[in-house]
This record gives sequence, structure tokens and C-alpha cells, in this order.
Amino acid sequence: MGQLMFGVDNLPDFLELPEFNSLTARTLQRDLNELIMLGLVEKSGKARAVKYKPTPLGILGLKFSKNTLQKFFENENRGRINYDFKRLDLLKENNLFTNNEKKNLIKNNNIYKSKYQSAPKDILKRERERITIELSWKSSQIEGNTYTLLETESLLKEGLVAPGRTKDETQMILNHKKALEFSEENKDLFAGKISKSLILELHKILAENLIDSGIRERLVGITGSAYRPLDNKHQINEEIERFCEVINSKKDVFERALISFVYICYLQPFNDGNKRTARILANAILNANHSFPLSLRAVDVNTYKLAILAYYELGALGNAKDVFISQAKYARENYAI
Repeated sequence: MGQLMFGVDNLPDFLELPEFNSLTARTLQRDLNELIMLGLVEKSGKARAVKYKPTPLGILGLKFSKNTLQKFFENENRGRINYDFKRLDLLKENNLFTNNEKKNLIKNNNIYKSKYQSAPKDILKRERERITIELSWKSSQIEGNTYTLLETESLLKEGLVAPGRTKDETQMILNHKKALEFSEENKDLFAGKISKSLILELHKILAENLIDSGIRERLVGITGSAYRPLDNKHQINEEIERFCEVINSKKDVFERALISFVYICYLQPFNDGNKRTARILANAILNANHSFPLSLRAVDVNTYKLAILAYYELGALGNAKDVFISQAKYARENYAI
């Protein structure tokens, strides 16, 4: 019935494909026709030369196994991937969560919110402090910071600098706390329309005494990736404005947070600190709308990095969605107990 091309450009031959042995040709054809109608798969050629390939929208929903992604990024023969201006339109024009994913998010978030609404004020204060510690630690760990969770707690609660840690590592932890306090104090800003100036302010706090703040003026490379972001400051400024328009057009808070979580990383508007800014912005949007936090405490660092890289090079959002959705369940089970 033709050739099934479930890979995308750049994907090597070892892509793990679903098993089709148990499907009849009629069933498979019916499913393919439905995917075509949904705009997830496109058909080319005729008769035995027909080929089926995922559309950009179909690719957006793909999720790859950790093993597949690791093998893919180990392949040194990948061609260079440039910034894709169409991705923001794709995010704006489509629902990013399936009905089941949305139901699970709402269910877990409602349980989380009900715990918070019934908890005494002293418990709420303690839980907010705990989330700040855990997120500051994990977000810094993703950046290579060697502070332990207990050392982070001692630094943020008692001002105790951990022995053997660098000045920059200590500053990074403290900057996370300041950024989270800023978002807490300005909930109304993050609950409303997100602006470029607000994102710049968030990055400025995270960059204090560490890195230059402000929109970058030169090309940056991504370690372990063939992706090349924009290198034109004018275009970067235009795209960050367009990014704000897209998330402000979304009524769903989960979609607003997910886009922030991924797209600031992809756009790379700053010389450094892009992923930190993305993580704090996503958390600020969720917190301002009384939703679960993305503490990322139980998320494997490599799993997170592969999820972000999958969006950089493949345009696949499924792995990042998995990380995001897992946080609603984690928050339900671990916060405001």
C-alpha cells in the first residue's frame, strides 16, 4: 500500500517505529486517512509509490523514546537546523494538549488547588518556601550547579554558603530566589498580558552578577545540538514580541505556560540564561493563575534536556509535554499535603 515515512528530515534509520504487524491493510488505511483529514499526515505519490509523512503539526505532537533521542543526538552527521519562523504560528493556531491530556491536567490541578485552599496560612507559607528551594536547586542543577538540595535550603533559609562551591554557583541559587519572589510580588503582571519588558526584567534578575542581560547581539551555539538560533538582534526583538502575542492570545493557562517553558529556550534571545528564564516564566504564569508549580524536583536532568533538544531540532513537543504534565501529578501528590 506504499511506504510509511514516519521519520522527519535528519532522523536516522534507527527511529523506533510502532508495530503494524497486527493491523490489517484496511485498518491501517482508514487510520491514515483520518490522520490526513486531521492534518497530521500528508500523502504523496500514487499506487505502490505512495508515501505518507507527518506534517509540521503531526511532528509537533510526536514523542520519542529516551533511547531514540539519545541515539539521534549522538549522530554527528546531522545537518544544521536553522530557526523556523513558522513554529510560532503553529503553536498559536492549534490546541497543544489532547482532550485526555487536558482532563488529566485539570483533574490533578484541581486536587492541588483544593489542598491549598484548605491549608492554614502557615502551611501555605512553608509550602511556597519549599517550592522556591526545590525549584531554585533543580533549575540550577540543570545548568551544572553542584549545590545539593540541603545546601540550597541552608543558603536560602539561613544564608549559609556551602563550602567548596563557587561564587557563581551561590549567586545562581540566590538569583533564582529573587526571580521567584519578583514573580510572587507581581502576580497581576504574570496573570495578565506578558510583555517583552517583563521577560527582560525576569532575565535581568536571573543574570545579576553572573552574565550580561538584555537581548543578545551575536550568534550563540547550543552544546550538543545542530540547531542554530537567529543571529540578528532586530529579528530576535521581533520574534520575542511575536512570542508575547502568541502566549497572550491563548486563553488556556497550561498552554501559555507550556509555550513559555519551551519557546524561550528555542528562541534563545539572551547570551545565556534562556532556559532559566523559560522555567521561571512558566512557573510565574502558573502561580499567578493559582495553578501547580513546575518544581522539576523529580525530573531527570537528561530527560529534560532531551525534551528541549527534541523541540530545537525536530519540532516535536511531546517529550516536553510529558515533563510538563508530570508536574501536575507531582504537585498533587507532594505539595500542601
